[in-house]
Amino acid sequence: MMHKICPRCGSKNVDWIIPQNWSQCVCKDCDYTGPIIEGNDELADEIHENYLESLKDEED
Repeated sequence: MMHKICPRCGSKNVDWIIPQNWSQCVCKDCDYTGPIIEGNDELADEIHENYLESLKDEED
């Protein structure tokens, strides 16, 4: 099943900023704003893992 997901963190907790402008969305988990992607749970999990890795890299 395909979901709208955040391209930064893989979250499905995304919403339109302005419903009339479907290309601008906000992620309520990482505050990303911009276009979102559609993908399945596997893709969302992969993006989320990469996002967590990037956060660890920033801490070093």
